[in-house]
Amino acid sequence: MKKRSLAMAMALVTAVSGLTACGSSGKTETAAPETTAAEAGKDASSEAAPAEVDDKGYHSTYDVSSAGDVKLDVMITSLGDSDGGPFLRGIMDKYMELYPNVTLNPVECSMNDLYTTLITQTTAGTLPDIFTMSEAYSANCLEMGMGVDNLDELLGKDYMDGLLDAAVENSTVDGHFVYMPWQNNTTAMVYRKDLFEEKGLEVPKTWDEYLEAAKALTEDTDGDGKVDRYGSVFAGTRNDSAESRFQTFALTFGCDFVKDNGDGTFTSGFDTDAYKNAMSTFIDIAANEGVSPSGFVETGYSEAYTMIGADQACMFFSGSNVLGGIYNANPDMRGKMGSFPMPTAEGVDPVTSFSSVGMTISNTCKNPEVAADFLKYMTSVDNSVEWNKATCRLPVVKEALDAIVANDEAYAGFAEASESAVIYPAFAGMAELRDASGECWQKVVSEGASVDDAVADAAAKAAETCKSYSK
Repeated sequence: MKKRSLAMAMALVTAVSGLTACGSSGKTETAAPETTAAEAGKDASSEAAPAEVDDKGYHSTYDVSSAGDVKLDVMITSLGDSDGGPFLRGIMDKYMELYPNVTLNPVECSMNDLYTTLITQTTAGTLPDIFTMSEAYSANCLEMGMGVDNLDELLGKDYMDGLLDAAVENSTVDGHFVYMPWQNNTTAMVYRKDLFEEKGLEVPKTWDEYLEAAKALTEDTDGDGKVDRYGSVFAGTRNDSAESRFQTFALTFGCDFVKDNGDGTFTSGFDTDAYKNAMSTFIDIAANEGVSPSGFVETGYSEAYTMIGADQACMFFSGSNVLGGIYNANPDMRGKMGSFPMPTAEGVDPVTSFSSVGMTISNTCKNPEVAADFLKYMTSVDNSVEWNKATCRLPVVKEALDAIVANDEAYAGFAEASESAVIYPAFAGMAELRDASGECWQKVVSEGASVDDAVADAAAKAAETCKSYSK
């Protein structure tokens, strides 16, 4: 894994410095404990012998019941009332029922506030025992020594071997496994499986095939002379969500947004035929071919998938959680949806992007073995299946992912896509590159610029961005 730049972390500090610190729920801030996680690990291992706990619904290798009274502060960014918060609280309650000697104290925090809060807590020595982490913050987590330096050992080899390869790579910085990934954000295509079957369509493997399928699915369903259901829908609003999806789209044309040259310098792929072809195809499908709803540039992410739930569109590429939005908009869509890996340009092997959010254990945690055991319990097969039912999000534990697909074939394409997922290089200017792409399609669609001119402008901005973040 290539070294993640500390510059990225500093850029993130700047981006979120104006945000307020997160609130807490019943948390009392205390001074930094005198015993370090490493020291506690040594002491605990001598007091409590490893034990298999097969009857508790997960594979435990630590005798939690013999660890004495344990209190752990757990910061999870989804502890609110949305995004499965009540479910996660339930997981914590169940763990405490299994082990009455353990108290898990939930600490609520929004994702937007997470990084600045962690910086403040690290400085003050008040980090929670377990806290949320993502690839965006992992380099600085390592640089500042926030987490334990033996997380992979605490989780155990069997557990580590059961994780998706892309997930392990995504969580590794300079050879250190920084956080346990638990939320699989692989990008794939969701689609109306029932309509594909009705019309005898095959799942498209290339973008040419995708366009043909979209044309076949675009129709006037009520006979009034107007299109009621479009074959495809894209999100085109100028925000990081839509622009990051285009980054994945470009990848399917063989274009890397940015390349880490391994010597502290970066170069952009915006000046390649692959990028130009990706942008042209993206604009054509979204705005020019009549297979997507009008107003592409103004269509947001949630608006796009809501159209599928409203029976107004048939295909949309996203993370798996979009299925939850579709089902919420129209419960009748359950059983009608499917997924498939991202199509690619001719001659490009199957590929998609991968990112994750996960958990890590603080270096001040007095009971790191118990903390690691809870993380394994949280990501057990049974709990992961229920988490998926609550949020439509996917795990990175392979056995759990297989169980979810067996339970609902709508996720099969995401599981398949995970096998060809790649990890983007850590680059502090990635948001600027995405913004340049968004500006590019806006110039073409809304301002009438040619693709050649708009791409040339985007390439010039990308080159300058890469230069400014290179050593």
